[in-house]
Amino acid sequence: MYGQLQNISRFGGVVQDSLEARLAFLKKVYGLLTLTVATAALGAFASLYLGASVSQVGVTTASGTVIKIPPLVAFFAQHWIIGGALFLGTVFAASWARRRPGVNMLALLAMGLVSGLISAPAIFIAQLSASNGTALTLNPVRDAFVLAVVAFGGLTTYVFTSKRDFSFLRGFITVGLFVVIGASILGLFIHSAAFQLAIASAGVLLFAGFILYDTSRILRDPLQRQEPVGAAISLFLDFLNLFLFLLQIFSGGRRQ
Repeated sequence: MYGQLQNISRFGGVVQDSLEARLAFLKKVYGLLTLTVATAALGAFASLYLGASVSQVGVTTASGTVIKIPPLVAFFAQHWIIGGALFLGTVFAASWARRRPGVNMLALLAMGLVSGLISAPAIFIAQLSASNGTALTLNPVRDAFVLAVVAFGGLTTYVFTSKRDFSFLRGFITVGLFVVIGASILGLFIHSAAFQLAIASAGVLLFAGFILYDTSRILRDPLQRQEPVGAAISLFLDFLNLFLFLLQIFSGGRRQ
């Protein structure tokens, strides 16, 4: 009997340690995610305001007001291929360094900073749409961010509380990703606000699915608990894309 009680005690200790380790892992992942989002916001702020007062490029709003385009915004808007390559490079670098202490944090923050820099043209256009009165809301950037945070938090809470396994979504979201990418490329040649709005709406649903899938995978896969930086990368990309598609919708469905 005493031996059985010892075994039960040991088993209980293992369960408790596992629970504590999981909570510590989740705390670290969402701390890194918050830090990366803040770094992205810093990058967007820098792109939107650095050198704006001395910029020689401007656009005229419907009211006749001339708004100067910040140099970094103009650069990434005109050289979107360079921006895209730079962003993908930092994503791959962060993924490669995710298990290397010290380097992984630098790579993660670099990815966040670059994502903010190249997202600035979309934010600038949203602000311009609001000033022209063509946006769906008075402050599309704020509203898209708040809704992205609420949606992300709600979906994450649902996964935590329901404890459902969303691994079955893998095939659907993989196919959906290729469809959205293909439609986005097609949208470069189809100048239709309705078509762009449809892509953005599909993108919101797609990355809502990614949030469910990635959160479930992080909770259930023991290997994931060895890579908090890798988990933070996945969740950040989900949040970033959800925000950008929502921003496109709130900007009136126009392509960013």
